[in-house]
Amino acid sequence: MPSFRRRLRKLPKTTSIELRDRLQKAKSIDLRETLSQIRPDHEYITGVNSKNLEYYQDKLSPVLHHSYHSNSPYGLRPPVSLKNIIDVPINTVLNLNVRPGEPYFVLWFNISSYFPLVAACLGPLANMISVVALIEHWTVDSHEVNAIRAMNGVALGFGILGNISLLMNFSGTVRYLISQCVSILSWFCASMILIGAVVVTNHNCREETEICNETEGFFYVIFTSVFYFCCSCILLVNFLGYKLNKYPATFNLDHKQRTLMLFTILFAMWSVVGSVCMTHLIEGGGYGEMLYYCIVSFLTIGLGDIVPQSPGGKVMVLALSFGGVMLMGLIVATLRSVIISSAGPAVFWHKIELERLKLVHKLEQEGKTLTPEKAFHKMRVIRRRVKAHQMNKSLLITMIVFMGFWLVGAAVFHAIEGWSYFNSVYFCFLCLLTIGYGDFAPKTSLGRVFFVSWAIGAVPLMTILVSNFGDKLYDAFNGVSHAFTKWLYEEDPEYLKKRTKKKDTKECDSNSTSPSSSTSQIVRNEEMEEDIEIGSLEEEEEEEEEELEELEHRENHTTKTLTADTDQYIPREYTISRIEEKKIMHEQLLQFLDKLKPLIADSIENTSKKYTHTQWNELLVSLNEDNVDSDIQKKLPMDGFWLGEMSPLRLPLKEPNYFILRIYFKIESCLRELVEREIQDLAELRGEIEQEEDNSNSTALSSQKVTFAK
Repeated sequence: MPSFRRRLRKLPKTTSIELRDRLQKAKSIDLRETLSQIRPDHEYITGVNSKNLEYYQDKLSPVLHHSYHSNSPYGLRPPVSLKNIIDVPINTVLNLNVRPGEPYFVLWFNISSYFPLVAACLGPLANMISVVALIEHWTVDSHEVNAIRAMNGVALGFGILGNISLLMNFSGTVRYLISQCVSILSWFCASMILIGAVVVTNHNCREETEICNETEGFFYVIFTSVFYFCCSCILLVNFLGYKLNKYPATFNLDHKQRTLMLFTILFAMWSVVGSVCMTHLIEGGGYGEMLYYCIVSFLTIGLGDIVPQSPGGKVMVLALSFGGVMLMGLIVATLRSVIISSAGPAVFWHKIELERLKLVHKLEQEGKTLTPEKAFHKMRVIRRRVKAHQMNKSLLITMIVFMGFWLVGAAVFHAIEGWSYFNSVYFCFLCLLTIGYGDFAPKTSLGRVFFVSWAIGAVPLMTILVSNFGDKLYDAFNGVSHAFTKWLYEEDPEYLKKRTKKKDTKECDSNSTSPSSSTSQIVRNEEMEEDIEIGSLEEEEEEEEEELEELEHRENHTTKTLTADTDQYIPREYTISRIEEKKIMHEQLLQFLDKLKPLIADSIENTSKKYTHTQWNELLVSLNEDNVDSDIQKKLPMDGFWLGEMSPLRLPLKEPNYFILRIYFKIESCLRELVEREIQDLAELRGEIEQEEDNSNSTALSSQKVTFAK
């Protein structure tokens, strides 16, 4: 390659001096530092274990192998927006040693993610009723002795210790192994102590009287012991998964799950405060009855069997009910968000892998090959079928659990309260709908204690079920309404826009990568016109620079005589090719920026939009991957690219964000190449200036010596 030193020699003296002055200013600029600033921010990869990412490299290969990060000297790292292009809790999945598509992935995913969450939510509720059991008499005749109260207090201390230990592990203060041992042993000991206290109390009561009149406090102790024992068993199963090397020594929870646990603790504390306050404001009510009253109020059931009479009690009820309803609303909303955003996408990814591998195995047995278009549509069909099956299965499971709460709860109230089974079913269903006419309400102590535990679990579940069914019914009736409107009236343009936007989110083909709204299209056209004008201005500037360089070359050529050493002059063709290379790279950057505009609009307005095979192929060709189908198909003739390991459709992608990331990498690569070239050019020019200064200094020194000799 011709040196830039020869280019500097061919410039006129005035131009050389001016260029030297500019380069002296440029010495203060460290282009290496500028180049390093282009690297992605480390915050995008915070919390992702590189070892786990390497273990998942073949599963995440569609979003890893195209980026320069795979060749990074710092080891394998995820792309810059990995969490934003994959619609799945990536850290939760990466923490597992069982990957999607492998046996028992769903089982260990639920054990690692939801078992600690269930224990963390059940523990505060157990502490809530344990506090009430501690301050409430266990029998009407108050036969319990101080030793029994001491046992209850010790059990409550163990229960709170187990909950604090679990909470500290969630916050990262205490190690997993220490927290697990403390929580399991604390809750197990609390459960055994309470069982012993119940047995002793029941024995003493039976010795004094034939009939023992237990209060709500006695039955709260029984439920508390059961809850503590369940918490210890749940954490023990989670610890077993760690010992089997299914996941590392950590609770596999995300931010939403930790938030749900915090809301549950606040709700339990608020309920205890409410029961203590209302005990002193409603005459004749004990702590156990007031906890029942608070739960009835917070869940907006309102049976009306207990009501405040004094003005102070009514004012306190307003404040307590408002706070309780808000906390329960937050719990329901967070719980639904956890189920939708955590379990759903992970199971969706697992099912896609299973169906894809099953189809590939079938093609290998039959010896069939698929064209890229057919393979693409096969993957779309798999994704659509898995999504529908997953939604139907989720609704079925929720319905079964709801029926269990409803019918089993009715059977319990039938046995405790003595109602007919029909009336019990009637009462439970009204409570699940939070209607509460008040014609039926539990009167016995055991009935009210059971109602507290039953309602806290059943009413939020009913709310989630109604919400899920509401979404499905909305889609169905929306389609019926559209058909009726189309038959009877002229279609509403605004409705058509919304319908088109929703259609793009389905696992089906769409025909445009442009923004879904007319406003976005207008903005896009205006921005394209501006880019064209900017591009033309840049081309004009480059042409002017090229003409100026050519004039300087001619002027210098006329002022110098040719020597035998032709290497002292840089060929004109080299200068032209150098400028044309930069021009091509700038044009590519403009093209990539132009393709980013509709994708950014889709990412903002419709993140779940799906693109057709034609659109995918067009974008992949623009990224210089037009022959990827044939390359992969030579290695895997039965599945091709779209059914193979490198298929992006095997992941739960947000497709607009995926393409934005890919084009971003391409733009960054072009910018890096341009900066590297500028660094090389600048280094050569700096070296030439330094050499020229040394030559001039040596010439001046020799001239001084000659003058001195004369």
